[in-house]
Amino acid sequence: MQIIADLHIHSKHSRATSYKLSIDNLEKYGRMKGLNLMGTGDFQHPLHRKEIDEKLKEDDKGILRT
Repeated sequence: MQIIADLHIHSKHSRATSYKLSIDNLEKYGRMKGLNLMGTGDFQHPLHRKEIDEKLKEDDKGILRT
């Protein structure tokens, strides 16, 4: 499997970003761009962490998936 990744994506919880940058929209538009792996440093923000916990599940390789 070829990995096409962006490992520096910000969420709606970063400064000066769109309120539309939800997990659902990041996945939707990431897939449209051909991404199959994304990473964010915003996981440290309590509200983004909550959204991650609600929307994503960890697979057997330790990767969070929708």
